[in-house]
Amino acid sequence: MRLLFLSIFFIFNVVSISYPGGIKGRVTTKNGEPLPYAGIAVKGTSNGTMANEEGEYEFSLPSGNYEIVFQYLGFKSIFRTVTVGTGFTELNITLEEQALNLQEATIGKGKEDPAYTIMRRAIAKSRFHQLQIRGYTAKVYSRSTALPTKIPYLVERRLKKEGIQEGKAILNESVAEIKYRRPNTYSQHVISTRNSLDNSIPSPNEYILASLYSPEIAGTVSPLSPKAFAYYKFEYEGYFEDQGQIVNKIKVIPKAYGEGVFKGSLFILEDRWSIHSYDLQTTTSGLNISARQIFSPIQNVWIPVNQQFRINGSYLGFGGEFKYLVSLTYEKLDIDPGLREDIVISDHKKEQPVEDKTRQKNLENMIRDQKEFSTKNFRKLTKEYEKEQKREQKMAGNDRLVRADSIVIDSMANKRDTTYWQTLRPIPLTKSEVSGYLLQDSIKIVKEEEGKKSRPDSSNFKLSHLITGNTYALGNRNSFYFKSPLLAISYNTVEGNAINLLTTWQKKWDKSYVLSVTPLIRYSFGRKRVYGNLETNIGNEKWNLMLSGGEMASQLNPNNPVQPLPNSMAARFFDRNFMKLYQKQYATAEYTLRNIGDILSVSARLDYEHRKELSNQESARPIFFWSKFGFTPNRPVNKELADTGFPEHNALLLDLTATLRPWRRYLIRNGEKRYLRSKGPSFGINYKSGLEFAGDVDYALLQGSIRQDMNLGPRSSLEYFVSGGSFLSTKKMYFPDYRHFMGNEFFFQYTYPPDQFRMLQYYRYSTSSWFFQVHAVWNLQRFALTRIEPLRLIGISETLQLHYLKVPTIRNYTEVVYGIDNIVRVIRLEAVAQFHGSHFKGMGFRLGTSIKFGR
Repeated sequence: MRLLFLSIFFIFNVVSISYPGGIKGRVTTKNGEPLPYAGIAVKGTSNGTMANEEGEYEFSLPSGNYEIVFQYLGFKSIFRTVTVGTGFTELNITLEEQALNLQEATIGKGKEDPAYTIMRRAIAKSRFHQLQIRGYTAKVYSRSTALPTKIPYLVERRLKKEGIQEGKAILNESVAEIKYRRPNTYSQHVISTRNSLDNSIPSPNEYILASLYSPEIAGTVSPLSPKAFAYYKFEYEGYFEDQGQIVNKIKVIPKAYGEGVFKGSLFILEDRWSIHSYDLQTTTSGLNISARQIFSPIQNVWIPVNQQFRINGSYLGFGGEFKYLVSLTYEKLDIDPGLREDIVISDHKKEQPVEDKTRQKNLENMIRDQKEFSTKNFRKLTKEYEKEQKREQKMAGNDRLVRADSIVIDSMANKRDTTYWQTLRPIPLTKSEVSGYLLQDSIKIVKEEEGKKSRPDSSNFKLSHLITGNTYALGNRNSFYFKSPLLAISYNTVEGNAINLLTTWQKKWDKSYVLSVTPLIRYSFGRKRVYGNLETNIGNEKWNLMLSGGEMASQLNPNNPVQPLPNSMAARFFDRNFMKLYQKQYATAEYTLRNIGDILSVSARLDYEHRKELSNQESARPIFFWSKFGFTPNRPVNKELADTGFPEHNALLLDLTATLRPWRRYLIRNGEKRYLRSKGPSFGINYKSGLEFAGDVDYALLQGSIRQDMNLGPRSSLEYFVSGGSFLSTKKMYFPDYRHFMGNEFFFQYTYPPDQFRMLQYYRYSTSSWFFQVHAVWNLQRFALTRIEPLRLIGISETLQLHYLKVPTIRNYTEVVYGIDNIVRVIRLEAVAQFHGSHFKGMGFRLGTSIKFGR
């Protein structure tokens, strides 16, 4: 629950101002029903607050006269003039429902719904409205409240000790100062934070700018995106007047509701074509998300002043409701004077196109000289203006920078007392929220009285760690990882039962330097011997040096296509021994340079290996005997090589790799670069050679690859991986030196590397000549089963896959796969059709997990 609570993308950190006097009261309907989270603000400013869930508000103001506006979606805004003295004046407000007018519903000509011409204009100006704000300083207050409604029985008692109970509110409040400068620079100063669960550390909540004017919000397509008409239908529902402006209500209807799209209502200001407010819903992982936002005019620009988000549903046995409130006060607002509102945007599909003047360079001059633009032309002009602004701010030479953030947490952020929060808090707590704080305070007192100052699992040993493993924080940026040996037991026909003892010690210093030492001890019960290795890494985000050595029973394919768990299941229960092993005594040194010019990484690796062939244990026996199956020799069958066995020998191997990501982008946070997934393809080239002067192998292999993961829309993507290569020389080599492929012969699998076949035999088509392979995975938003909306809403997704291999011994091996993912959140089911050339060879089925290990 806590992990889910902290991972929701609509979390803001914020602030407010307190004064000795002000107004307070309750906002209700004419029937006396509370209007939760109603907006209250000083007219013409961003100084305001929100009512709580019970409609109660408390607004601190200096002494003076004010005109206060009360707002709520679907209700008429009203104004009240008040005089504030030294105390709080009670002002209860009743709002009336807003009636919609329809007599002006016809806009333009034709039978098309008038909502479309409104939306074309709003979409054309969406980026313009973002660019209007050159910068601001905002004080913001946020509050998130989680109300668990269902907790799994197995963890109920443990969570209760920590104050997490069904029906009891969990609170997190934050106060921060946010500064923004166009085009992409943000800084945040967290002044104070309070958490009803644990106030010993600052809130991890991160300020995320979620603007509906952006094409996407956390992977969800905005109704104001340039590609909105591909995902939405719109209906005009009428208009009303608010603060002297005509407001059009537009119904947002997704063509296929589910993850990645909204539904609900969007309110657009006439002539300005900007957002007045919105009430939208979406879904993700079976959770329902509702977002509401109210805008107000400040310096003749409508900007958001309060926001609310509600998330409810269940996930992996947990159920609950999460509410987020955000109240903003803009202290400094810098509006671009050249981007004025007094322009006319005509719908290029409905009205006579205006004269095209795109050859002029400056949008500000064009706005000054020209009052009317077409929707199509204006979008182009806005893009050109944005590029010009980047050049002026010396960002043209660094187009890879997406965003620059600075986050500073005040040293007193987690030490503010209750009195401080009572004075500062602009939105009163509800009774449920007050009881949540009281419950946690009482639990804390009990723990202190009993001397049970809880220590996190990361700092002390528990017997349960022998089963689960754990990472221990040792202080001074030292940590120690211990993997449970009970979870590291495996079985194969060469070693019999084997058990690993794996630990890692890690030391961090400066900004990014890391030193790690990882010893592995393995005991084979079948071979009755102990062996293992030691790996050491040192480096930072720019370089890394790895030294490793030891003795292991290693797979013939160094990419380890067979995972220990499926192999153990196959060997013990289905008489199948897929893992083919040889004994390797080795020493390795690898040096890597990362992010050269932000786009290039190179590595050089040198391996010395003493190799020895291994055989199955004579005592190897499955639990069940299947007449259909049987253990095969540890020497695999290959189409090119009649005998894959090899004598004991030495090998010195040189491996050089370069990876180029030309379209890579990054953001900067507190001076550190954080690279984002590249939108364009990445290119790799690898050269591997056996060096005869210090070993018994002599060969050279050159291979290249192209890889890309393309976002095609909500829950739709295409990932492909293409690689090919050839041996330049094969003077002397053994089967471990062949080019192997990522095959699979077992029905259960839980790893999904991008070059993973589904039914290819592991070593049958390994080659010492040339190869070419293609892998493509297409995730679809709506294909067959996902055309059924209830299935989409519970997270079911579908994939189509193609896996292709061409080598001298089989010219066209193809797998066509249909997959269903996220069955009960974690299960994946695949149907695989196998072809040799144009000949259909059969069908197979694969069962696994949707959790993508091994990526």
